[in-house]
Amino acid sequence: MSAAPRPEAAQPSDEILRSTARLARLSFSAAAASVCLHDEERGALVFEASSGVGEDRLVGTAIPAGRGIAGWVAATGETVIVRGVADDVRFDRDFALGTGLVPDVLMAVPMEHAGEIIGVLEVLDPKTDGVGDLDAMDLLSELARQSTAALALLRDHRRAARAPAAPAAAGPLDRIASVLATATGRRADAGRALLEALADLLDPDPDPDPAPDAGRAP
Repeated sequence: MSAAPRPEAAQPSDEILRSTARLARLSFSAAAASVCLHDEERGALVFEASSGVGEDRLVGTAIPAGRGIAGWVAATGETVIVRGVADDVRFDRDFALGTGLVPDVLMAVPMEHAGEIIGVLEVLDPKTDGVGDLDAMDLLSELARQSTAALALLRDHRRAARAPAAPAAAGPLDRIASVLATATGRRADAGRALLEALADLLDPDPDPDPAPDAGRAP
């Protein structure tokens, strides 16, 4: 019996997104929360993290950009709280049925970095009675900003790690070698004399100093 394959280690970006979804759900005692990011190549929003009802079905699924309430938020950059979701013309009921949860209330905010919307953070069936809609949207927007900033820092760190190291500044010996390579005349003679002096300095077994002349007075 062969051993089951070991699961791949979670990437830091996955941990950030999962933590964001879970914190959003817990903050509002909601039924579920999720993060979807814009995939330019596929022209879709891909659900990268989810917490709560339907999380095992949702992660990895995609919806066309602009579809559903999440798609509307990604396209417009607007925050939204919808009550009576089933009656909203933007709501994608078929997709919601596939996740196992058709919410009555939905909050969604854009995830924006450097003027670009990279995804959407949404919460399903949040409890906002003790907070109020405006404060609830402010809190959810702040969670989205923190998550987006963390992802941007991680991306910049990875880019810096992949960048080639800057060449080291030339040292004195490198500069001497460069000069000697093109030197002529007196400069070439001076260079040879310098090299001979360096060779004497580096000689591990230098000749002993010559003995003084015997006929010379001490």
